[in-house]
Amino acid sequence: MGYFPCSPVYPTLAVSLDMLELVPTLFILAVPNERAWATTIMRYLKNHGHEFATGDAL
Repeated sequence: MGYFPCSPVYPTLAVSLDMLELVPTLFILAVPNERAWATTIMRYLKNHGHEFATGDAL
């Protein structure tokens, strides 16, 4: 279903697998500025089928 359970038996909380893919990309690109965040979000959205009208929308 696209979610990873936080407990092996009767999970009451689950994490989105899409979000788990976003986090490593953010840590690879992370520097103390907003440019890294914008680049990460643009790559994440592009990988999920969302295109921006311009090359640097964020």
